[in-house]
Amino acid sequence: MGFFKSEEEKQAIKEEKINKMMAQYGLEDLDNKYRNAVRAINSELSGTGMMELGNMLSFDEKTAARLNTYYTNALIQQNWIIIRQLDEISKKLDK
Repeated sequence: MGFFKSEEEKQAIKEEKINKMMAQYGLEDLDNKYRNAVRAINSELSGTGMMELGNMLSFDEKTAARLNTYYTNALIQQNWIIIRQLDEISKKLDK
């Protein structure tokens, strides 16, 4: 067993974390096109963890502004998912 993980192992670990998060929020049956959007949001937010730690240790206005930008971007992406889902619902109701 090596100290360094292969790219496939890293990807499998990342996928497992995403699956756990999706299960936590009841998103296991989500359509693949939305699943990819959720992955992107999760990836965006997971990058903020270290910034939050740094922000708690030493308050820096630039770090706080960047953190706000990441969260705002995640909210915008979530809104796109909601818009797409509402559009699908509307189309089904029009039938």
